[in-house]
Amino acid sequence: MSKLRSLLTKLPPWCLSILCLSAILWLTLAPKPLGDLEPPLFEGADKLAHAIMFGGLTAMLILDRVRRDRWHPASTDFVWNAAIASALLGILIEVAQHLMGLGRGFDKMDIFADLDGATLTALAVLLWQRHQRKHKNSR
Repeated sequence: MSKLRSLLTKLPPWCLSILCLSAILWLTLAPKPLGDLEPPLFEGADKLAHAIMFGGLTAMLILDRVRRDRWHPASTDFVWNAAIASALLGILIEVAQHLMGLGRGFDKMDIFADLDGATLTALAVLLWQRHQRKHKNSR
């Protein structure tokens, strides 16, 4: 774990969030982000993909903040603000898809999936940080 932490520490500030955001924007706003490749998916797979993307963005925002703060846990306020920012971005993307007229459309269920992913990630981070604090205090 210390090797991974060392590697992550050397990365430029906010680079993980920027990379994740770039991927999300490409996947959600490009008319055919995967070209002609259309993998067979199960019903609801796109909603799961939305939850993973926006949960991932929330996680990267938090991780970049923790890296910046020399690995001190993120505050509860920051964790929830990261989730809110991710969810708001999801709403803006849905509106942009509608307005751009490139074959992508507004889907309120995508917004709920984005919100679910961001919220579940925030809860997981807060539970993990609480577990780490208790584990550290019990030594």
